[in-house]
Amino acid sequence: MGIFEQAALGGVADRVFDGAALALADSGGLVGGGAGGLVGASAGVVLLMGLVAYGVMTSRRLDGSSLFNRLFVIVATSSAFFSGVSSAIGFGLITSQETADFFRNAVLPPAFGVFVFALAVTIWVGGAEFVRNRDWFRTIGKGIVADIAFFLERALKLFIIVPAFAVILFFVSTWTTVVGIGGVDAVRHTYSYELRRLQAECAGVTAHRQKDFLFLQDLSLSVADVARVARNEAERGTQSGASGQGAIADYFLGVSQWLAGLERSVAEVIEAPHPAGADPYSSNICTDTADRINEKLASNAYANYDLWAREIESDYNDFITVLNRWRRDRRIERLMEQQIDAFDRANPKPFGASRAQLRIIEGYSDQVESALNSLLRSQKLAKPPPPIPSAAELSPARGLAIFTEFMTPDALIIPETDENVSRTARIVYEEETIEPLSSISPRDAVLKNANIFSDIWALAVAWDYASYILMLAYLFFPSAERAAGRKD
Repeated sequence: MGIFEQAALGGVADRVFDGAALALADSGGLVGGGAGGLVGASAGVVLLMGLVAYGVMTSRRLDGSSLFNRLFVIVATSSAFFSGVSSAIGFGLITSQETADFFRNAVLPPAFGVFVFALAVTIWVGGAEFVRNRDWFRTIGKGIVADIAFFLERALKLFIIVPAFAVILFFVSTWTTVVGIGGVDAVRHTYSYELRRLQAECAGVTAHRQKDFLFLQDLSLSVADVARVARNEAERGTQSGASGQGAIADYFLGVSQWLAGLERSVAEVIEAPHPAGADPYSSNICTDTADRINEKLASNAYANYDLWAREIESDYNDFITVLNRWRRDRRIERLMEQQIDAFDRANPKPFGASRAQLRIIEGYSDQVESALNSLLRSQKLAKPPPPIPSAAELSPARGLAIFTEFMTPDALIIPETDENVSRTARIVYEEETIEPLSSISPRDAVLKNANIFSDIWALAVAWDYASYILMLAYLFFPSAERAAGRKD
């Protein structure tokens, strides 16, 4: 039995296997561990790795192996252990449920981590033994022909067969390792953009709603002007030339009182609780909402990822619904339209007035209606800003479609919109809408942001495939596996 076969099947791998299983089981797959056990868990991992290193360096089963050989076993087993832990975390993020499913949330992740550990040790430690031994050309005697044949056999194993095993390891270990290490951070990266979009949308909508106060101020000035004209007519007869009460003065006074009532109605619309359930005129509504969502975004997602993601999405989309209701709030505009249409009915021409008085009254009513229509027109022109594209609109691909998006960069280019197209009321209030949260899973997030999380990918690849680079030494330097004095 060879050195690597003894290491793979003997006590060293068994002790590491058992230690990894125990560590993953005790921590619940490291998916739901609390911060209280951080120091103990770190100390346990360091102690476990120390015992592994000590066991490998002093094992009698590795008698005659070189220092390089022993360190290779340490590298392969320790990298397999850390890949198993991170893969367990990634597997938990992919398969966890919000409900208390014991087997799905507490058993499967650590079991998968143990599986990844065993698979990595089999491929690298067992693979080194597989590369080391001759399977073909055993009957060929010593000589240059045997050496060339053995070199070609090792090359075939190292460059064809072992990489085929490594492809399996990539899909099983590297992928879940990346998700485990960077998945939540990649989701936070996407949601951080969405949170900035929410703040910008809220700022735009609340600024639009602040224009209601400007409208009320303009209306108040118009009411004051009409009241002054009515008072001057009653006191000095500025319109009719005859002071005192009369048909003209009574009409002017009635219009003034009607406008004052309209002003109170508009003020009540602004001051009353908004039907959306939140005050669009509050100065802190945007920052308070963003801070609350950001606090949840920064909280521990590993305790229960599905619950964490659902709470963020629920809070976000609830506020998006509020923003859309604020954005489409046209109560003041509808009120003005109704009151202007009812102006003549609410302010009837006095019966029995002379033709000259009616001419003055009709001219004045036309001026008041024109001023109100001007105010209404300015209210209609004050439209909310166009919605900001969401992350899903900028890059809608999910799952396998992400690879297609990578291969066709043109898909990332947003079609240019014609800025000359008029934003009519139908487009603004019926077609335009603020999009909800662009929800994304950890596995999609690390793919879509692979350029940002490239260090995570490099780390996962290094953990899983550093052993392969070391195995190449057994191809070009066969003596590296034996201690001095025992080399061929």
